[in-house]
Amino acid sequence: MIWKKCFIVILLLVVTVAAYSQPGVFELDGLAGPVYYDASKALEDGDDGEVVVVMIHGWGGGLTPFGPRKTLEDALGGVYVISPRFPRLQTFKNKNLTVDDRPHWNGSWSSDLTVKGDASDDWRGGGDADGFRLSSFDVIDRIFSKLADRKLYPNLKKVVLAGFSAGGQFVSRYVAVGRGKVRRGVRVEYAAMSGSTYLFLNLDSPWHYGLDGRPRYCSGTSIKRIMSNLCSRRVFYACGELDTGGGSLDMCPPAQDQGMNRRERFENLQKHVHAYPRWEKMTSFHLIPGIAHEAGKAYVDPVFVEFVRSGILSGRAD
Repeated sequence: MIWKKCFIVILLLVVTVAAYSQPGVFELDGLAGPVYYDASKALEDGDDGEVVVVMIHGWGGGLTPFGPRKTLEDALGGVYVISPRFPRLQTFKNKNLTVDDRPHWNGSWSSDLTVKGDASDDWRGGGDADGFRLSSFDVIDRIFSKLADRKLYPNLKKVVLAGFSAGGQFVSRYVAVGRGKVRRGVRVEYAAMSGSTYLFLNLDSPWHYGLDGRPRYCSGTSIKRIMSNLCSRRVFYACGELDTGGGSLDMCPPAQDQGMNRRERFENLQKHVHAYPRWEKMTSFHLIPGIAHEAGKAYVDPVFVEFVRSGILSGRAD
């Protein structure tokens, strides 16, 4: 019996170590806790390409590799793609996993999508990890600071922060309040696709649907600065033309105010942006033909791929 107990303990240790040493999974240094990311190689290995894509996973991700990362790398001909992980407390529970020492988010959010949780711990809007002074937006700023190293990324000209579904929500908010800088000479652009909700410029609506009650990372960001960011940052918005289902769709009251499905909310966002000509000038809206809520297909859509390549790999000057 003793040897069986020892064997079980050793097996658990092996499984735990394996979880942290999956091929293509690395730890991001310089943060308040162990935050992991998926990539073909570590940030510290550098890359001599002109473009890097920082890809944000969806609502159910954060513990396992995000499959479309490799799909996008292949579609872009080997462009370096990095996907940080933002695990939710509920995801650990759904997978029957013990919560470990890595930062996790959304402890105040239930599995009931009609109930709104607290913005202060929601990774989709820059909230802090539970028990940490660490915003999910801080993670992006840290990645950008690593990409700023000329010795590691000597030819870098463009970084695209891209997300689908919950990742699209994340991007639409980071555009408004994120630091958004790498280094002089490197453009940062954004792609927010098929979000369950988006940021609208409504002062009375709660963050992250509107601007009221912003979390620590951006609580001091003025409305003037938010408008300046939105009117100076290039954003590609997209949604599948058939994305009218309800899977993992936020249905709390402020979400329903934006529409009853993802396509309707996408189209309502376009109408909202149209009311702000300087903001509208920096945006493009694209309905992806023939797809529903399908990340793998969205990331190889020719219009999205051209957005990533535009002005750099295509040889076209802006």
